[in-house]
Amino acid sequence: MLTQNKLSGKMSTRIKNSTKPQFIQHEPHFYRCSCCGQVLVQICSENQGATIQCCGEILHALSAHSASDALAEQHLPAMTISGGFESNTLTVNVGAPPHPMSSEHHLEWIYIYTFQGGQFQFLRPGALPEATFALAGNDAYVYCDRPVCKGNRCKFNCKRGFTAYSWCNQHGLWKLSF
Repeated sequence: MLTQNKLSGKMSTRIKNSTKPQFIQHEPHFYRCSCCGQVLVQICSENQGATIQCCGEILHALSAHSASDALAEQHLPAMTISGGFESNTLTVNVGAPPHPMSSEHHLEWIYIYTFQGGQFQFLRPGALPEATFALAGNDAYVYCDRPVCKGNRCKFNCKRGFTAYSWCNQHGLWKLSF
């Protein structure tokens, strides 16, 4: 929501909401065609039982790897929120140490699931294994940015709830909620 500053006349991206919003959609389900490599994302819950096909084959929802998997250190996304009242971004870095980005082994994309929907960024081999996403509207609700969260005692109802997904061309789908 844009508001106008009465003193300067400038438009502001400052969100008036200081509490955590509700999700508009259910978490997405990802599908990948083994023939053509196309990625399909199901973002609505109404067609949960529907059959999804590509290249004449029925696609099955992908299962995301978790923090307990052997390759998690190299593949799990980490999220950092920057900004404040006027600007908000979420940066996703994959791997500690950073995920390889060679032509043989690389991340193809990073997706974030937010309160208002979601955003994709596609990556190229040789690039950094990271993506920065702009947060606006209900995704940019006010937060305190303290290094230690006060939980329920925090008046800002800390900015949490985002989920990051990454797709490695060799090791599949990875997921981490923040």
